[in-house]
Amino acid sequence: MTTHLRRLTIPGQDPAALARFWGGVLLRPVINGSDGLHLQMVEGNEPQALYFTQSPTQSVPHDGPFLSVGALCGTLTAEVERLTSLGAALVHDSPGDLRSVMMTDPEGHRFIVELSDEELIDNELGCESQDGAPGCWSK
Repeated sequence: MTTHLRRLTIPGQDPAALARFWGGVLLRPVINGSDGLHLQMVEGNEPQALYFTQSPTQSVPHDGPFLSVGALCGTLTAEVERLTSLGAALVHDSPGDLRSVMMTDPEGHRFIVELSDEELIDNELGCESQDGAPGCWSK
């Protein structure tokens, strides 16, 4: 028998606001189902859903599991700007080569934003445009 990750539950003081934030990050609609607010993920992804529940305390753990996200295309800088406009806060950049940044959602849950799939492919292929932006996909 194989076990799979079915859902990830994110506690917060305002689950609806947290669900709207993560819905905006992942471009998924918020569903108010019989078992609570959640985002249904694309079939084949694990977890299959992100759930949002009321937290009994305001304490946010800074150590432990956290999400890691990355855009399909564009740049890490553009994605960080988009997430900041949704309410995320920058915690710190990765040291040295800028490959990821640590951010927090509006309730302080930490998550990592990595290079986009486009940037990863461009880095692997050694492609870069004149202005330092990803270059292979645009050719």
